[in-house]
This record gives sequence, C-alpha cells and structure tokens, in this order.
Amino acid sequence: MKKPDLERLKKIIHTWETAETQIRSRGITHKVLLEDEFSQWALTTPPLQHW
Repeated sequence: MKKPDLERLKKIIHTWETAETQIRSRGITHKVLLEDEFSQWALTTPPLQHW
C-alpha cells in the first residue's frame, strides 16, 4: 500500500473514531440516525477545514 493511501485510511479511521465518540456522548441511537434527517446530515457531511 502506498503511503498516501495509508494516510488517507488513517484519516478515515480517526474521523470515524471522533464521530463515534460524539455519537455515544450525546446518546444518539441507531433509531435516531435512521429517522432524523439532521442527524444523518451531520454525520455524513465532512466538517469545513479552516486554513
């Protein structure tokens, strides 16, 4: 695996772990994610990066 691919995978894993922590700490359930459009949007929309 090329280094850029490995770095991309590390970023994906880090992003998921961060999202999972926030989901658990806020008590967001599987049911909420299935039914609440805002929660779906918030989880699937990447945050803006400020440069």
